Amino acid sequence: MDHPTIRRGGSALALAGLLGCGGGNGPPSMPMPAIRAQQTHSSALAISPDHTRLYVAHPDADSVSVLDTDKRTILHEILLAAAPPAQGADNRYEPTVGPRALALDSTGGTLFVTGQRSGYLYALDAASGAPRAQVFVCAEPIGVLVSADDASVFVACAQDDEIVEVAAIDLSPVAAAPCPRKPWALAWAADGQTLLATHLLGPGVSNLTTAPLALGITWPLADGPAQVDSETGSEDPTEPHGPVRGIYDAVVRPGTSELWVAHIMLGIDTPQPDLNFQETVFPSLSILDSGSGSSGTGSQLARLSVLTNPGDGGAFGDIVSGPHALAFSDDGRYAFVADTDSEDILVVDAEQRIETQLIRPLPGHLPEAVVYANHELYVQERNSEDVVLFAVAETDQGLSITPDGPAYPTLAADPMPANLRLGQKLFYSANSDDLPLTSNHWVACATCHLEGRSDAVTWIFAQGPRDTPTNAGGLLDTGFLFRTADRNQVQDYWRTINIEQGGHFSITDAGQKALLDALAAYVNTAIPTPVPPSTDAAHAVQGQALTDLRSRGQAVFTQLGCASCHSGPAKTDSGAGNATLDLTGPVVSSPTPGGVLLHDVGTCATSGPTPDVAHDDIDGDPRDPCAFDTPALRGLWDSAPYLHDGSAATLDDAVAAMLGPAAAAGGSATAPSPDDLHALVEYLRSL
Repeated sequence: MDHPTIRRGGSALALAGLLGCGGGNGPPSMPMPAIRAQQTHSSALAISPDHTRLYVAHPDADSVSVLDTDKRTILHEILLAAAPPAQGADNRYEPTVGPRALALDSTGGTLFVTGQRSGYLYALDAASGAPRAQVFVCAEPIGVLVSADDASVFVACAQDDEIVEVAAIDLSPVAAAPCPRKPWALAWAADGQTLLATHLLGPGVSNLTTAPLALGITWPLADGPAQVDSETGSEDPTEPHGPVRGIYDAVVRPGTSELWVAHIMLGIDTPQPDLNFQETVFPSLSILDSGSGSSGTGSQLARLSVLTNPGDGGAFGDIVSGPHALAFSDDGRYAFVADTDSEDILVVDAEQRIETQLIRPLPGHLPEAVVYANHELYVQERNSEDVVLFAVAETDQGLSITPDGPAYPTLAADPMPANLRLGQKLFYSANSDDLPLTSNHWVACATCHLEGRSDAVTWIFAQGPRDTPTNAGGLLDTGFLFRTADRNQVQDYWRTINIEQGGHFSITDAGQKALLDALAAYVNTAIPTPVPPSTDAAHAVQGQALTDLRSRGQAVFTQLGCASCHSGPAKTDSGAGNATLDLTGPVVSSPTPGGVLLHDVGTCATSGPTPDVAHDDIDGDPRDPCAFDTPALRGLWDSAPYLHDGSAATLDDAVAAMLGPAAAAGGSATAPSPDDLHALVEYLRSL
C-alpha cells in the first residue's frame, strides 16, 4: 500500500503550546500560558483548545481537513494516501486509508488520525496539516486518544480485538492489551487516566488501566426483555428490548462519573409476520457508573429510549434512529446525540434524563460526529461532506438552539461519484421526511447491516431463523442472494424495505427504480471488504509466521474438500451453471445448466419453535426447507456468528459443524490434527 513519504523515527514530534498575548494577568509582553484541554473521547470531528480550528476526518476521501471556525473556510486538506480514491476497472470504490477518528494532544499541537483501511496511525502538525510521522498499528484502527501528559497515544483495533499504546513522540510501540470483540470508540473516565473502550457489537464497555496498559473489566450492557403487559400477561414487543448492538460512542458527563453510551437494541424475539419496523430496533442511551476510574462498577443507572422503561423517566418523545455520537454542554446539563440514520440531533436534559428537543431536519446527510464548544454545536455530515453549526443559549424558557448560518463544505471536491453518494445516503437513511424508505424514522438498511456488515444477531423470519449476512465487499460475485437463493439482485431488497422497514417502494416505479439502482451500486461497489486481522486469535503470531500459518491452513482447506463448494473469488459456488442467476431454474444439488444450486449440509433445524420451512422466492418459485445457498467467505472473520441461523458462535464452531463433531475433536481416523485445524481457522480469518 502506497503512503506519502513522511519523516519518522528520530524526528521528534514537537508538542508546542498555543501562545497568546498577555492580558489582565500581566504586562502586554508577557505570554499567556498555553491553552490545554484533554480530549474526552474519540471522534471524526475535533476542535482545537482555543476553538479556532476544526478538524474533520473523511473516510470516503482518504483525507483530513483543517477548518477556520471564524471564517468557516478550509485552511488545509491533507491527503493521507498516495492519490485520491477512485473507481477501479471493476468499478469498486475502496479508499486505501479510510481516516476514521481524530485526537488532539492537550495543547492542540499534534493531530493523530487512525486509518481504518491502511492500519496506520498518522501524526500531523495540527496548525499546518504537515505530516510528522506514521506507523502501522493494527488491523482496522478506529478510536484514538492521547494521554493527559501527552506521552502516549491509545488506539482501538477493531479487527485485532486489542488496544494498542504507542509513544506520542515517535509513534514507537509501547504496549498492547487484548480485549473483547471489535473495540471501537475510546473515552477517558472521570480521572482522565482510566481508558474506556466500547465494543461495536457488544458486550459493552471495557475499562483499562494505562500505567501499564491492561484490561481491567468489561461492563456488559444487558439485553433487555420486553416488558409484560399487566392486563394480558404477555410481552409488549414495542417496548425497547433485545441485544445491544451499534455501540458507537461513550462519554463521561462533565462533573459526574456517569458514562453515557450510545447504542441500539434489536428485538429479535418477535417472529414474522408480527415483526415490523416499530418492533425491530430501539435507539438507546445507557448510563453507567464509571466511578472515578478503575473504581467504577459499571452498574446501569438508567437506560433511555423511546418508551417508558424502569428508571428511564419517560426519555425520548420522538423516534430517532442510529444514535452514533455524543457531546455535552460544558456544565454537563445537556447531552447532544447525533443520530446517523434519522439524520437529526436529539437534545437530552442530562439531569432530568428526558428529551428536551429534536433538531430535525439537518441540512445535510449522515451525521456521524458532534462537538460542543463556546456555545456552538458543530455537526459533521459525512455523506454531504459538510459541517453545520447551531448557536446554543440558555434562556428563561429553556435551551435555545438555532441555526448559525448555512452548512459549509469540508472538502473542496468530493472524489466519491455522485451515484455512490446517493446510494450511501439511501443505505443509511431512516429519514422518513426525505425518502419513503421507512416509517416514522425507525429503520435504515444500516440498522441491521452495521458499517455495511452484520449486526451479529439472528432474526426469526417467515422462512426460518436467519443470521444477518454481511454486504462488505459487494454482492456482484456472490451469486444468488438470501440463504435459499430467493433473490438475484440488490434491487430486490425493495421487498425488505417495505416489510421490515415500513417503507413504500416499488421496483416498477421508474423514479424509485433509479433510487434502487443507486442503492445497488453503493452496496455492490462501495462497501469496503473487511481488513483481515494482523495477529492470530491468541495474539501470539503475526508477520511472516502468520502468513505461513495461513498458507498451511489454505492447504488444509483444499485437502478437506472445502473448495468444492467454497470456490471462486468470493469462495462460493452459488449460481454455478446459471450465469444469469435465473430464479426459475430447477433446484439442484450439483452444478447443472440453468439450475439453482442449493445444498443440505445437515445444519438445519426441522423441529422446535422456529424450524426452517418451505416458501417461495421473490417471484413465486418454490424453495424447500433446509436447501441452502453456499455463503461467500469473503470477510468471514467479521461476520460472526455463522451458518444460516447463527448457531455457530465462532469459526471453530462452524468448522466443527461442517466436519462433524468427531472429526473436529480429532476423534476419527481421518480427522485433521489440532495444528491443522488451528491453521485452517487462521486461514478462514484471513479471507
